[in-house]
Amino acid sequence: MRAVIPLGMAAAIVVMGLVPVRFSDGALAERAQAAIDTLQQRLLKRLLHEYQQGGAERGVRVCAEVAQVLTEQVGAEQGVHIRRVSRKYRNPKNAPDQWEESVLRQWEEQLRRGEPIEEVAYWDGSGKERTYRLMRPIRIAMPLCLECHGQHVQPSVLRLLRQKYPRDNARGYKLGDLRGAFSVRIPSPEN
Repeated sequence: MRAVIPLGMAAAIVVMGLVPVRFSDGALAERAQAAIDTLQQRLLKRLLHEYQQGGAERGVRVCAEVAQVLTEQVGAEQGVHIRRVSRKYRNPKNAPDQWEESVLRQWEEQLRRGEPIEEVAYWDGSGKERTYRLMRPIRIAMPLCLECHGQHVQPSVLRLLRQKYPRDNARGYKLGDLRGAFSVRIPSPEN
């Protein structure tokens, strides 16, 4: 009897000819998605709170001083390796690896063609050295994001960005643009 792969899982089939995720990997997908949901909620909550207290400057400080710590905490709590990646990163820790770069490029091309973009997952490696990987796109979804990432950033915010991120590449966006992705790795349970 053939296994039926749900449409949502079929959408997560790999880019660039890599090994597709199997239906039996649903528990890993749920674990990765839960980690992303948790990180996204905590980051947004903290960012909005700080923004309300002191505007975009406080938001820059959260991203520079708190975001990596929150990311590591969520990873430890969920038992996964999670991070945020972007082709136009501010923090060098958020530079994509080869697979992440290929997914980000594919999503950019899909957006240029007016196609939707969705989570992508696959198994990296083989045998007992396999790692489950999942990426979820991050889009510029609110005007608030543009105060630090937009085409016209206030001089006071720009000064702080230059101080915190001397090699900042994360400006020039508009609403709806692909900002980057949440990226999760989970070693195979057999490891």
